[in-house]
Amino acid sequence: MTLRSSLTRALAALATLALPALAQTPTPTPAPSQTLAVPPHNCVAPQYPSRDSLLQKRTDAYNRAVEAFNRDNKAYGECIRKYVEDTKTWVKAAADAGNKAIDEYNKYTEEMKKKLEEEKG
Repeated sequence: MTLRSSLTRALAALATLALPALAQTPTPTPAPSQTLAVPPHNCVAPQYPSRDSLLQKRTDAYNRAVEAFNRDNKAYGECIRKYVEDTKTWVKAAADAGNKAIDEYNKYTEEMKKKLEEEKG
């Protein structure tokens, strides 16, 4: 048996095993209402620097820790506000898309009513 025939047989066996998997029909995509998920925010709340945990540190170190906390707290608040605004934008876009679909359906049913009336009349 030559290398070429061995390789050909191996590829044929692999193709035979892979064909059923490749020929499967794809799973149906769930309805959009089932797939919409609002992602959680990824904002990190800062740790409050208590005096007890920082007693061994000098005043300067405590002041730097408080300044860092204030900076982190401000960044956390901005992150939450941005998340809320982004989510509002996302919700508005989803509502607009739903309303557009409703308008399209209403227009379609109105046209169907007219056609049925014309056929009757």
